[in-house]
Amino acid sequence: MKLNDKTILIISPEYWGINRISKHHYALELAKRNNTVYFLNPPSIILDNYDISLKKINKNLIIITYSLYLRGLNLLPNIIRKYFHYIQANNLLKSIKEKIDIVWSFDPYRFQNLTVFRAILNIYHAVDIHKTKVELDIANNADIILATSDKILERFVSVKKPKFKINHGLAEYFIGDENVQINGKKDYSNEISINKNIKAGYVGNLFYKYLDVKVFKSIITQNKRVFFYFIGPYEKSNLVGDEHNLSFINFLKNCENVHLIGPKPSTDLPFYLNHLDIFLLCYSGDKNVAEMSNPHKMLEYLSTGKAVVSHYVDEYIDYPDLIEMVESNRELPIKFKEVVCNIEYYNSPIKSEARKAFAFQNTYMKQLDRIENLIVEQTRK
Repeated sequence: MKLNDKTILIISPEYWGINRISKHHYALELAKRNNTVYFLNPPSIILDNYDISLKKINKNLIIITYSLYLRGLNLLPNIIRKYFHYIQANNLLKSIKEKIDIVWSFDPYRFQNLTVFRAILNIYHAVDIHKTKVELDIANNADIILATSDKILERFVSVKKPKFKINHGLAEYFIGDENVQINGKKDYSNEISINKNIKAGYVGNLFYKYLDVKVFKSIITQNKRVFFYFIGPYEKSNLVGDEHNLSFINFLKNCENVHLIGPKPSTDLPFYLNHLDIFLLCYSGDKNVAEMSNPHKMLEYLSTGKAVVSHYVDEYIDYPDLIEMVESNRELPIKFKEVVCNIEYYNSPIKSEARKAFAFQNTYMKQLDRIENLIVEQTRK
């Protein structure tokens, strides 16, 4: 089955919004291939019972918002859940008013019985670790399982379905001119200083529960001459669930060498990233190896060619020339200072080109080509 000219339902655990990650990018890339893509938001608490609304983003991409049919559904046995999934799926299909060819779910907490949509192909795509028993139900109901790391794939060893690793993707707008401008603007000095200080960047949700705030705080405190730029939510957004790290965010607001830029449209990120010198990943990767086995922002960092200092990332253990990784987070402050003190070496043309080349081999377009080849191969068996 080719991934074009189809009607595809994407089930996402994150809402459509200004911040875009893998689910949003796959939806956009599939829409470019002349697929009609329906992006199903998580249930809304604003809509009345059984309400369903459709919003067109472009001619091939429609966002679906719907109300929660029944709370606590995942506490019920699978056979009962399937009955309610069938009712909700029928309501959604009536609103869509066309047959679904492919169901592509990134969300194990909803519609574990993917067959209720009566699609030709059901895909479960695990891009994160989900600690729920019902994940095996959705895996068993899928025709193909995709995952972004070996550590995630290992969780489905008992599921007798085709399973494949597909790395995270890189959006096409990260490939191009380093001097990319936002809406024609040339002056970025209000957001990124033009002084000679080394500029370090972090992109992501500051409420993320796996952020190692203790180590991050040490790095910032020990590097007063480095200016740290944080791009991403530190207030409510479409990616924010529980609000963790509030004291750390308050600390950042009071640091003279920190600037909280806040969330930016994904298409604007290359502009910001290409004006920075070094990037930092500071999650609890040494303690939560599976959860941190392949952060999606890594490819975005690498696409700039700039140095990346990171906690342990299992998927990059065989790529020591791409990122400056430590095995234990307590080593991160030392590693960061070492890279800062030798930034010209770590950002040398040879190292920079190697990082870019790796990132550009993992665009969403190329990942979809790989997935399509896997699907075609499986349907021939």
